[in-house]
Amino acid sequence: MMMMSMSAHPAPSRPPGSPIAVATASQRQRRVNGPVTGKGQARKAHLIAAARTVFERRGFLDTRVADIVAEANVAQGTFYTYFDSKEAVFQAVAHGVIDRMLASLHTHAHADNPYDRVRGAMERFVDSYIPNARIIALTEQVGTFTPEMRDLRLALRAAFVDRSVRGIRRLQAEGVADPGLDALVAAEALGSMVDHTCYVWLTLGREFDKEALLATLTTVWARAIGVDAWVPAAHAQAHAQVHATADGS
Repeated sequence: MMMMSMSAHPAPSRPPGSPIAVATASQRQRRVNGPVTGKGQARKAHLIAAARTVFERRGFLDTRVADIVAEANVAQGTFYTYFDSKEAVFQAVAHGVIDRMLASLHTHAHADNPYDRVRGAMERFVDSYIPNARIIALTEQVGTFTPEMRDLRLALRAAFVDRSVRGIRRLQAEGVADPGLDALVAAEALGSMVDHTCYVWLTLGREFDKEALLATLTTVWARAIGVDAWVPAAHAQAHAQVHATADGS
């Protein structure tokens, strides 16, 4: 299982009595306008990547701007050309992560087999969550005191739920899924199951076998929306195996 490193690298401290970097008027204006040259865009992207590395290593609360500029190997003045605080650069990191995850949830192709459709959705969500689990957890933490981060985290969940609603309604229209099921409520409940399972697995450290977990999530989802007949016997056995392993641990 993938575990996120929590160790902190020592960061250089500001020498006593040295001035604290303050953004100039031109820097503040450049922040508003954004970088206009390829070099400026590359430098900003480099800062965001460095910030992500530090946030994943140290967490949000223990990260300082000094840590980020040390990781990026730039001067503090360069940082303040693009961001006014660690909160601002964390927002940029989180926006980038969520945007990429949302893009990865989209698919143009839908399997004919309802079970395979559900499995594809589970796999896309889990595969997008795994490399971003640390930032997602930090976004939740920061979201407890920053409304924008709370809304950003909810946007990821809402996107998954919206896609799930459309998928359930499509299966209902095809006469496959339970026609009496409230698609929205089902998608909210089942989406919470998948989302929280990923959190328990990848953030809290509860160990799961990925393939067995995907098979179980898919089987539970498929049965919940009434497509039991499409659940392959092999996946039903995998579902039972996960329970047996959990009972024996």
